[in-house]
Amino acid sequence: MRSISVRVIALGAALAVLAAACGGGATAPTTAPATAAPAATAATATRPKFELSSYMYSIQTKGKLRVGTREDNVPFGLKNPTTGKFEGFDVDIVREFTIAIFGAEAKADPDKFIEWIPVVSATRIPTLKDNKADIVAATFTVNDERLKEIDFTTVYFRTGQKILVKKSDTTIKSVADLKDKTVCTAKGSTSEKNIAAKNKDAKLLLLDTYVPCLIALQQGQADAVSTDETILFGLVKQDPNTKIVGDYFSDEPYGIGMAQKREGFAPFLNRVIADMIADGRWAALYKKWITPVSSDIKEGPHDKGRAG
Repeated sequence: MRSISVRVIALGAALAVLAAACGGGATAPTTAPATAAPAATAATATRPKFELSSYMYSIQTKGKLRVGTREDNVPFGLKNPTTGKFEGFDVDIVREFTIAIFGAEAKADPDKFIEWIPVVSATRIPTLKDNKADIVAATFTVNDERLKEIDFTTVYFRTGQKILVKKSDTTIKSVADLKDKTVCTAKGSTSEKNIAAKNKDAKLLLLDTYVPCLIALQQGQADAVSTDETILFGLVKQDPNTKIVGDYFSDEPYGIGMAQKREGFAPFLNRVIADMIADGRWAALYKKWITPVSSDIKEGPHDKGRAG
């Protein structure tokens, strides 16, 4: 009897399950909802919106703006030996570009979104053409010859070439006095070509950067150093026993360099530069970096300046 009772109970349980499955108000099992895609972070959501075909969108996608700049070019680009951070006028211009591309999340620390790539005069164009950098900001003069190979932004700084000599030198006062003199400048720069054009009898000493040129002047291996006046200001700051002589013998309009065919990139950077000039950010950077060595104040790249 016990075995019959057990079978009856088991059968009753089975019938109950069957009834529940067929009706009795039970609901059929449902498939679990698909997991929703994670929402964008608030920071990413506040980034400026760009066309998918634009070069700015590709930079956002990569998460970094790759920037070629100088490591020893006071007051434009310098890698601080104490902090390891880049600083200078060109460097701060780039930080403004970075904020314009990445938005609010870049304001606190733009360098989190920048990959710095050291360049010298001779490597600026190859760095862009080989796609090792998105832009080069390195006292880069805009001229027709370079425009055949790369693109530039509008002019964001303007200066001219002069000559640096020892304070004790009374023989060199202009470019005409460089005849038979050894003049140091950067290899691959417009300064090299300007000296050769203005005084074919000058003897050129070509080095990678201007700090070695200053050392060559100090050690008597060069009679003069010649490049853009604002770069020479930085050398005078490093060695007060030097002086700048002569008038400008060139016009040096600086632009931000980039490879050709970067969709929408140059117009975008041009708007950032125009906004910086209009709202005073450009003037503030000039006062921060250039005024201490030039002793003047300017409101924009084409301003003649006034005493600071």
